[in-house]
Amino acid sequence: MDKSATQWMVEPLKKYATFSGRARRKEYWWFQLFLILATLLAFCVDVMLNGLDAMIAGATGYAGALVSLALFLPGLAVAVRRLHDTDRRGWWLLMPGIPAVILGGAAGAIAVGVEGAGKWLAAGGLLLGIVSVLLIVWYCSRGTIGENRFGPDPISE
Repeated sequence: MDKSATQWMVEPLKKYATFSGRARRKEYWWFQLFLILATLLAFCVDVMLNGLDAMIAGATGYAGALVSLALFLPGLAVAVRRLHDTDRRGWWLLMPGIPAVILGGAAGAIAVGVEGAGKWLAAGGLLLGIVSVLLIVWYCSRGTIGENRFGPDPISE
């Protein structure tokens, strides 16, 4: 019998910092929903503590910061295990860093008035979009059927 949605949501918390092995699509996507719900709840708590105007103005929300800090590592671990399920290394998660560096450099160049920096900004944005879509496609893809170099098929377990 398959697990309930709640069980899938907390599964990555049980494997808090486990980067080895594989994660099914259900485990990854139910945890993403859990992250969204936890973040929304934390935002509501921060609004009650600080007021909506302060939060919109960029005030630090302590509940949101605490939730982000607590769920960062399990979110990263489940993303790595999800990539392992598709027979890819977890290092692919660093791929968005390349266009982010381009975007940062281009934004800085624009700020100081370097001519032609807008083209780099557009190229970095396009590359970041492509990389993000690629990762989403991999997260949605069926994992390797049977055992792969990262372990046994989690569906057959």
